[in-house]
Amino acid sequence: MLCTNRPEGFGPLSTRYPHILTSCFLDTILVPLCTWLYLLAILILIAIPTSHPRKRHNENTSDKEEQSGTILDAEVLHAQDITDPAQRQIYKPRSRKKLHLCLTILYYALLLAQILMCILEITRLSLANLGIGLLPFTFITLISAALLNPSASWFSTNNSSLRLSREPYRYITLSVWIALAITNGVKIAEEVKEGVGMRKGSKYPVADEVTDVGVMVGVYVALGVLEVVRR
Repeated sequence: MLCTNRPEGFGPLSTRYPHILTSCFLDTILVPLCTWLYLLAILILIAIPTSHPRKRHNENTSDKEEQSGTILDAEVLHAQDITDPAQRQIYKPRSRKKLHLCLTILYYALLLAQILMCILEITRLSLANLGIGLLPFTFITLISAALLNPSASWFSTNNSSLRLSREPYRYITLSVWIALAITNGVKIAEEVKEGVGMRKGSKYPVADEVTDVGVMVGVYVALGVLEVVRR
């Protein structure tokens, strides 16, 4: 069964607390729905024909900038200090690249942390014989976000065949982080109304589940923020 031993029933409204949604309905419908909509949006984005008339121009410009950056690196080796304001302006993009790299590393670290949190929640629900619903679908979102990250070299290499535009894809990913944060936030509200002291003595008390899901909400919010600032 998708949700066993959950006294409030499948839902959407609880048989014990009619004013709240059931955890089973959230784990089976609302949370996985974010993944389904995310995948549908990506498929639509791939299917829509896109044209990139400025792509070659941008690539040539990028190559020239990299070449000029290499020359500047060689010159810096012979310089003790850069005092020319105009030359300082040239080196600003290099510091932005380092910042972007740090943010990208943090982004992947958060994705890994969220995967581990999902494994923890699913494992504890299973050990408590409460059923895991369709929560494993969340892994699809997290892994897809890692593979299709516009900052990844894999994305840059295969983007021509996937035909995924960076900006629309980032909006889609930002939307799924917001949706997952909201749906898991609703789950916390449902569990708090049910009673944080419920299931004491079991292998997965409600208080522990509230803590775990709260951490996941925080990670989703952080991923959304990084999705914005990494542009």
